[in-house]
Parts: sequence; C-alpha cells; structure tokens
Amino acid sequence: GDAFADFLLGYPSAVSRAYPADNFGGQQTYKQFFVQDDFRVSSRLTLNMGLRYEYSPWLAGYKGQIGTFDPTRAKPIIVSGNANTPDLSAQFAAPATYKFFGQYIQTSSQAGLPENITYTDKTQFAPRVGVSLGLDKKTVIRGGFGMFYEPEGTSGRVNLNTLPYRLAETVNQTANVLPTLTLGNYFLGTALGSAQANPTLNPSKTNLKMGYNEHYSLNIQRQLTQKDVLEVGYVGNHGVHLNGANDFNDPTPAAGPIQARRPYQPFGSIVFNTQDTSTNYNSLQVKLDHRQSHGLTALVAYTYSKFMQFNQAPALGGNTGYEYALSPFDVPHNLALSETYELPAGHGRHFMSSTNGFMNSLIGGWNLQSIIVIRSGVPYTPVIGSDRANTGVGGQRPILNPAGGNLAFVRSLTTWFDKSRYVAAPALTYGNVHANTLRSDLYRQYDASLFKNFALPRESILSFRAEFFNLSNTTSFNSPNATVDAAAGGSITSTSVPSRDIQFALKYNF
Repeated sequence: GDAFADFLLGYPSAVSRAYPADNFGGQQTYKQFFVQDDFRVSSRLTLNMGLRYEYSPWLAGYKGQIGTFDPTRAKPIIVSGNANTPDLSAQFAAPATYKFFGQYIQTSSQAGLPENITYTDKTQFAPRVGVSLGLDKKTVIRGGFGMFYEPEGTSGRVNLNTLPYRLAETVNQTANVLPTLTLGNYFLGTALGSAQANPTLNPSKTNLKMGYNEHYSLNIQRQLTQKDVLEVGYVGNHGVHLNGANDFNDPTPAAGPIQARRPYQPFGSIVFNTQDTSTNYNSLQVKLDHRQSHGLTALVAYTYSKFMQFNQAPALGGNTGYEYALSPFDVPHNLALSETYELPAGHGRHFMSSTNGFMNSLIGGWNLQSIIVIRSGVPYTPVIGSDRANTGVGGQRPILNPAGGNLAFVRSLTTWFDKSRYVAAPALTYGNVHANTLRSDLYRQYDASLFKNFALPRESILSFRAEFFNLSNTTSFNSPNATVDAAAGGSITSTSVPSRDIQFALKYNF
C-alpha cells in the first residue's frame, strides 16, 4: 500500500521534452510525460508499472507540400498555407499546374484546417506493466504489457506531392476492345499538363489516429543444470491504426472507359494516406541456452507463430474492398542454432596440452563457430494479369476453379504451384482469392567460421579467420511469378540465399 501511494504521489521520475524536428522544412513539437517505478512486493514478486503520455502533432510538408481532398467543397483540394494561394515556389512546375487546376485548390487557412492539414491525436496514453515472479531458486515467470506509439515517418503524408506540386496522369486502355492507344500517341494528342489532364492525388486525411503497437508476453525460465537454461513463452503483438493507403476514386465494375466512370472528376486515381491498417502476431517461443562447458557454447531457438493483417484491398473490391489475411511477413516456423566450440587441442585443452610452443602455435587455440537457420517460406498472392473488373485497379485476384485443380500436379521450378486451381473472374467482376494463400520455398542458411588468435611480441595479436557462407551450397528459392494466367506463372527465377561463399581474413592488433 505504501509503495502504491508513493507511485500516486509522484515519487517516480517524470519528464517533459519539447523540440523542433526539421523535416523537409516542416516543424514538429513533441512532448512526452511519464511516470514509472518498480515495486518489490516480496522477495519473489516484483512489479514494474508506468504510464506515458505523448503529444506529437503531425509533420508539416516542405513549403506547404501537403494537402487533403474533400469532395463536399467547391474547391476540394486543400493545401497547406496561410494565404489565399499556396506557395508556388515549392516546385518548378507548380505555377503552370496551378494555372490549369487552381479552380479546385484552396489553402488550409481558407478551409479552416490546421496548417499541417491533420488534427493532432491527443489521446496518446501508453501504459506499461511488468511482472517477475520467482517460483523457486531455479524457476522464474515473467510477463509484461506495453503500448508503444510509432513516430511519423517522412515517406507518407509529407511525401505526397499533390496538386499543384505534382502532376501525374494515368490513362487506362478500355478492356475487351480493340486498342486505340499506341506508344507513339498514347495520350491521343493531349499535352501533359493541359486542362484536360486527369491528375492522380495522394491526399492526407484530416483526422488520423497515431499508430501504436501493443506488446505482451508471458514466459517461464527454468535452470535445468548449472550450464543449461530453458525458456518457454508466449509473445504477441497487436498493431493498431498503422499507416496504410485507401483508394477513393475507383469506378465500380462496368463496361466503358474507366476515367469517365470515376466518381470524382476530372481526377484520376485518388489514394488517401491513412492510419487504418492493423496487425495481429501470436507466437510460441522456445529457447535452450547452453553456457560454456568443455569448450562448447550453444543456443537453440524455435518460434511457432502466425501473423495476420487487416487492410484495404482494392484488388478485391475497389474503394470498398477490405480483407483480413496472412501478413506477407508471416513465417510460421523458425529454427535457429548457433554454437562456438574450442577445438580440444593445444595448451590448456584436452589433447596435446604439453606440446611444444611451435606445434601449439599451429594446432592449438582454434575455435569453430556455426549458425544454422531454417524457416518457412514467405507467403505470396496469386493474381491475374488483366483488368477483369475494368476499374483500373492492378493486381486483381482470380477465383478458385470450380472444377478443381490437377490431382497429378508435381511441383517443379517451372510450375511451383498448380495454376489450374485458379481461373480469371467473370468479366466486369473482381476475383475473391485472398492475399498470401501461397508460400515460397523453405529458407535454409548454413554458415560456419574457423578462427585463431596468434600471440606475438609486445602484446600484439594476429587474428586469422576463415568464413564459409552457405557451407553446404544448399539452394533456397524466392517466390515464383504469381500471375496465374501468364505463361511464366508459377516459374522461379531467383534464389533467396546466395551460393557458397568462402573468404579468409587476417587482422593485426598492436
């Protein structure tokens, strides 16, 4: 009770920080407040408790190069600025682009928005809790939970280059008709930058939550012998409000030119920078640590896990397509072994310990190291090579073949997966096969090194090392071409581990 009262009365540390962060000319004020303390409840039980609060406004773009899109306004493009026109000196092409599209653009001050476009998320509370419980002299249980906010990077909102700072046009060939667009005159005489252009936009949302991760774990550590420790635990992570992208101007599947069917004219694709991606990782982790004995130190670690992700998937349904599927980083099985072994020959070792100095310099003091990594292949997504929905969305999905696949299918480097399991969706519809339902080859890496230190006069040392990467020259393959309706679909053209590599090194310390 006294310890908890101390915590409430403010005995733990508390700090506030504020500093400007120069980001392509933008400024950010960041403040952090926290309280944290350890409570030793008994000789066996210790608690660590804390609470942090972060105040971090969203970054501002260089010379106002950040904006949003609000189709309810007469001027839907809102760009950072405190005047009636944006800063056209930020990009060389901005004055010309503004001449064509200025009628759609207003500044943040005119629209009543903050200069950095996005309102600050003021709910960044981050609790931390840790527990350590000793069951006996050889067994400890540890657990913890913590929330950690992700700082904004410079590859999202502040790297958008929206109008008038960037003019990008996309022209789509109409599906299932004789092509009328050629490389010689692809834009059919319309000049780039003209008023007839259909520019793409990458705006930011005005209300965004700062992304954060919830980390939690519970493990038990047991000393098996004086030299061996076993640890078994559950480790999880939940990502919330993570950075993502949302299509906003895709047409619904139908016949006819794509651009003419987009909801918001005269613009091409509109992709909002958002914070609506979430992830969910759960794992069982086992580790056996053998401390040095008889010249051997070793570590064996195995992880069994599942990594899921929720995000918008335009390839499944355009603006309204979302899916909860395996993450592209899902690796269900991961085994790693490492060891260092002092070869038992030479002075102070089991064999030939009384040999003369010359022989000891040749055969004594050698050490062998090895690292073995074996893990599941990474998942990948089957796609089709055409725009079946006629919406301009790339990487669309197939559907499962109602007739099934090839029962006699045999995997090879030219047919890594059975393409006959999939067929293209009917015309003017989206496919429904989820992301990351196929998996690449196992990853196998076998590395080793042999090294020795030679003592020289005046306390100098000559170190020799021989290193062997992919010692067994085992081949592990990358994912194949995933386009199910392409001739090259299913074929593998690269490896994930280089072929055997041997190198020697000498280092002289004096």
